[in-house]
Formats: sequence, C-alpha cells, structure tokens
Amino acid sequence: MKIQNENKEIVELSHGGGGKRMDQLIGFISKKIGIRNSSEDLVGPEETDDSAVIKIRNTSNTLVLTTDSHTIDPVFFKGGNIGDLAVAGTINDLIVMGAKPLYLTLGMIIEEGFTFSDLGRIAETIGNLCKKTGVRIVAGDTKVMPRGMLSSIVLNTSGVGVLIREEPIKDSNAKPGDIIIVTGTIGDHGTSLLSLREGLQFDTELESDVTPLWPALEKIVRDPRIHSMKDMTRGGFASATNEIAVKSGVCLEINEEKIPMRPEAKAICEILGLEIMEISCEGRAIIIADPSAEQDIIQELRKHPETKDARIIGKVISEPKKKVLIKTEIGGKRILDKPFGEPIPRVC
Repeated sequence: MKIQNENKEIVELSHGGGGKRMDQLIGFISKKIGIRNSSEDLVGPEETDDSAVIKIRNTSNTLVLTTDSHTIDPVFFKGGNIGDLAVAGTINDLIVMGAKPLYLTLGMIIEEGFTFSDLGRIAETIGNLCKKTGVRIVAGDTKVMPRGMLSSIVLNTSGVGVLIREEPIKDSNAKPGDIIIVTGTIGDHGTSLLSLREGLQFDTELESDVTPLWPALEKIVRDPRIHSMKDMTRGGFASATNEIAVKSGVCLEINEEKIPMRPEAKAICEILGLEIMEISCEGRAIIIADPSAEQDIIQELRKHPETKDARIIGKVISEPKKKVLIKTEIGGKRILDKPFGEPIPRVC
C-alpha cells in the first residue's frame, strides 16, 4: 500500500494499529527521511525487524537497539499499567533479536493535572521491572503539556542490548521444516482492556499478559537452532506470523486447535465480532526453530511462569509462499491475513 496523494490524505488512527496501514505509514516516513541500510548493519532499518543490530567498528561487540512509544488508554488496567508496557515492550523487542537487554532511556510526556500518586505508581512499576530484569535506566527526559493537549501520560523508551549469539535472530530466517511455538495464550492484553473501556463490563478475572520475557528466554535465544522470533504486540498473532511468513518467503501452517487461548478471551471476541488472532498481546512470542530443538525449548519454557503455557502449534512449509495457513478445528483451511489495523485502538 502506498500514499496516493500526500496533499489530501491524512494520518488516521488505524495507521497506528500494527497492520497494513501502519506499514503504509512507516514506508512513507522512511522514504521521506531517506532511511537506508549501512555496511555496519547486520539488521538495518530496511528490514523493519523489532530492533537494529549494528557491528561496532574495531570491536567484537554487536549492539542491538530499539525504541518504542506508549499511549495506552486507560493508563492502569487489569494486570498492569503503562510502566509495565514501556519496560516489557522494549526489553522483549531486544530479546527476540537475540540480545541481552542492558540499558533503557525513558521519556515522559505528562498532561497537566495528572496526579503525583498515579505518577508514583508508574515510576515504581518501572523501577521494580528494571530490578527484576537487571536492566538499568541511564538517561531520560520529562515534559509537561497543558491540560487537554494530551491524554494523561505518554512514555517513550529506547533499549540497548548486546547480541549473545553468533548471528541475530531475524524475521526472514524461517525455513521449511521448522516447528512453530507460541509461548502462551493469545489475545489476553487486548481483551482485558475491553472490560475497562467504552462502558463494557465483563465478569471475568482475565488480565493483561504484559511481562518482560527476560530472563525466561535467555537460554533459548542463545540456541543457534532458533531461526526466527517475534513478540506479539499490535495486530497480535496475525501480524507477527504474517511478518515472518512474508519476510522469509514461506508458509506458516498453524493448527488452530493447538493455539492456547483463554475461554474468557475467546468468548469476548465472539460476542464483539472480533478475531482473537488479531488482538494485541504484550508478553507473548512466536518462536520458529529447527525440529531438533523441540524438547529442549518446550522443557525450558515450562520452567518459567511467563511461558508455562507454551505449545507447538504448527510447522513451516514451502507453499503457499508468504502466507499463514490455518487448519481449522473442523478440518478446513483458511488464510490468516495481516489485519488492516489494530481492532482495539490505544492498546499499547
């Protein structure tokens, strides 16, 4: 998708939803900036993976860099708050590239009238997660905007890590014959927000899955048999799997009945006419690996509370190329496309 007439077209909310329209927006900005890969890039901006991987001149170190902004509504939700999202999202983007997360920068844009008690809760959450993961905040910035010009608080985080394997883990490296693993139930984050938003009240204990996946995935990302990884955020399972399929030029064949889903999350999506595979997650990842690693990966994942529900859900095949093929519970097959936009706005 391309911008046909930039003088008439405007940025819409769906351009920020993690689907095809976000691809359009990113492509437009990148072209205007003139972003190009460099000879120093092992994974550069043109790949549009979760992080950049850069070989530092005259050293043996390889840096992994990422950045993210967070505008969730509401700021506090079942299972966490915007501080959890900021830390977990940035750390997870580094991990799925094969990096050990080391440092964060933190930017806060705060609306006038935001209470110090709520700000304190968010700051404490950030501090506790940094301690848990061994990641240190090394720089930051704070701005205050007039009341009404911003919705509560916006956070921006950048992350720095070091590659802890010989080659980075890339979206484009899935191979026919590989197994496909999901680290936990899908759709929990987005569906849990629906119980707090738009006057909808569901009688459920469903919570957001937001969590950093370090150190749970440390041993796994070191394994050279891991070919591709993707954390599922905006656009959920559908976006993550489609990005791997398209970039690798393969087909991801998924058994629908093997995908872990909470009954409450599935029911909410059915009531509202939503596709649960398009709903945002904030503490889940897709892992594509050589089949020889199957038992080692599953055994390691089930040692950790964040990944205890991990399952093998399918395999990588050659055809149809650049597609995600869902084998349904009744024996049929359907193509799972990348969503047009995030069906639930402002989820992260």
